[in-house]
Amino acid sequence: MDDDRRWKVGELAAATGLTVRTLHHFDEIGLLQPSERSAGGHRLYTADDVRQLYRVLVFRQLGMSLHEIGVTLGKGGGDLPATVDAQLRQVEEQITLQQQLKRRLKKLAAVLEQAREPSVDEIIESMEAMMQAKFFTPDQLARMKARHSEVGGDAFGRWQRQWTEICAEVKAHIDAGANPADEAVQRTARAWVELMEDMTGGDRAILAGMYAKLDGKGPEAATLGVVSGEVWDYMKRVFAVGSMPAGA
Repeated sequence: MDDDRRWKVGELAAATGLTVRTLHHFDEIGLLQPSERSAGGHRLYTADDVRQLYRVLVFRQLGMSLHEIGVTLGKGGGDLPATVDAQLRQVEEQITLQQQLKRRLKKLAAVLEQAREPSVDEIIESMEAMMQAKFFTPDQLARMKARHSEVGGDAFGRWQRQWTEICAEVKAHIDAGANPADEAVQRTARAWVELMEDMTGGDRAILAGMYAKLDGKGPEAATLGVVSGEVWDYMKRVFAVGSMPAGA
């Protein structure tokens, strides 16, 4: 990297795959403020700013909220070698999941080569491995299973009812044309966050995986119809203007 180079916000967005709006948001909340300005007042990012952006993105990938990232970086955390090591560990976990998926798919392919229809269990196993490899690490899956054992089977029905009720409130806000920053909307968002805390046991990495699944698989498929695409899109806007660390 040329340490003397300066990036305009559009150039940095294009180089990293982020949006200009995201970089502006990072600037507004003090998470990544460009070190320099052009004569015309435009943002200019230095090489050190790019390194800081990398730290931010790795921490986000590890499941930290923007608020938590700001606190960590403000305390001097996130030195570059440690950040790279953290991302490397996550990549290794993802490789393990991909290898598990490969074994499941090879087993399924062998069944098909024998000209017999795979069982439903075999298909479900392959789909489960596919979803897990995409959204959760082995450690996160283990913690999810431990959380499920801790709360018991009755909790699932309670969580689904609560989430359905919250989504109904969100839909009412949407139908009323409510601003995402309105206090009533933010109260609903706090109820959402509290429910997510209960479901995940406060594990931010699992929460980030859940939200990634909503985005990657689609909210209706990921939640068995509890969360609609309209509700999820609106909630992301609500989280963007709110002060609570939603993890979204």
